[in-house]
Amino acid sequence: MNIKVVCRRRISRFLITGVIGLAASLTVQGQGSPLSLNQAGEVLPIETTLTAQERAMVAWVDERKQSIITELSAHVDINTGTANIEGIDRYRTVLEQELAALGFTTETHSSVPIDVLTCEGGQVLVADHLTGVIRGGDGPRVLINGHMDTVFSATDEFQSLQISDDGVLKGPGVADMKGGIVVMLNALRALSDQGLLEGSNLTVLFNSDEEIGSLGSRSLIESLAGKHDIGLVFEGTYGSRVTRARKGLGQARLKVTGRESHAGGAHQDGVSANLELAHKIIEIEGLTDYAKKLTVNTGVMNGGEKRNTVPGCADAYVDMRFPAEQGGEYLKAEIERIANNTHTSHPQYPGLPRTESWAVLHRPSKPQHAEVDKLISEAMGISILVGEPITGTRYSGGGTDGSIAQGVGLPTMDSLGLDGTGAHSSREASSINSLIERTKLAAILLARQLHEK
Repeated sequence: MNIKVVCRRRISRFLITGVIGLAASLTVQGQGSPLSLNQAGEVLPIETTLTAQERAMVAWVDERKQSIITELSAHVDINTGTANIEGIDRYRTVLEQELAALGFTTETHSSVPIDVLTCEGGQVLVADHLTGVIRGGDGPRVLINGHMDTVFSATDEFQSLQISDDGVLKGPGVADMKGGIVVMLNALRALSDQGLLEGSNLTVLFNSDEEIGSLGSRSLIESLAGKHDIGLVFEGTYGSRVTRARKGLGQARLKVTGRESHAGGAHQDGVSANLELAHKIIEIEGLTDYAKKLTVNTGVMNGGEKRNTVPGCADAYVDMRFPAEQGGEYLKAEIERIANNTHTSHPQYPGLPRTESWAVLHRPSKPQHAEVDKLISEAMGISILVGEPITGTRYSGGGTDGSIAQGVGLPTMDSLGLDGTGAHSSREASSINSLIERTKLAAILLARQLHEK
């Protein structure tokens, strides 16, 4: 059966079942991948066929199914919580060896420690990042990115990959994003097997701090983005839908200093940092406005040391999400205003309570982009042919390094990894089918971008 006919029949099945509305579609040809949209402006799969070389890559992946699963297990079993510098160092060594074996010139990049505004103080240490580069010819310059870190600490009970009889993969980072990294590596190997890495212009970036907002690697991402034409990020999909646009993200810290005192014998001599912070948190949480798609969450709050002592210090860690930059700037300004507004006072200590604040918009919003829509449309068409079809797009409040890259002008498709559920929890899971089929998709899409005529 002709593969092109298979594609038509499967697309028709989507129309019948209502998964993808193909009625009144428009296919736009232009520089780069073609783009298919319906009248509502939704991205649709393009009609495509596979070349003999692409079919060979599909066969290469199928032949190595078990080794790919085994590799994922080895990756997941290395704990790479952001704060686990030793674990990330170990993992980076593995990745560096794999890139070198493929002919990449590798380099590590360090980040300065990040000062933390809390009662305890201190710094957040960031493990080194890794890049690999292949240069040749005058084809498109492609940047592909994955993050090494996960949200699971070295002491978390969720530490290894579990595989069920029905092919479910469960483990820390299986979808976010050890699975995406394994997809990336095997896609690169499939290209290498066909000689498609030779004569390409490709950069791979593995950063170590995505889960804390890429505070240390942002400048590296922006610098690399400015030197490339296309960006591909291996975050996962959800419900077989790729992310088309994202909210921007920000974070803030507040530290309130009061005066400790005995809660019984000298309560009147104390200045409660907890009480002041409580007032501020209530006001900060009030900034959430669902109609404007603005959300604020005080994810962490700490204060005091003993039940019977008026607390002398309290701190909070705040998350901000916004649909556009002006919304982020508004939230940042409002949190700084709230921090500077004192709710409680003590006549004997006019300088207390005292509040310090820190706020940053660490990821810009990621709006729809015509070039990214073309990549999505092509990926959807390929996915119909190789298995586990991508059935649509979504708008996400979650962050990605693709937002940083696109924020400085690099069109970036940011969800080429596994289809998963339960990210950032002990329920994180995906499937063997997704691991294998997304590897095929990644290989074909990457080959097309690198050798676009």
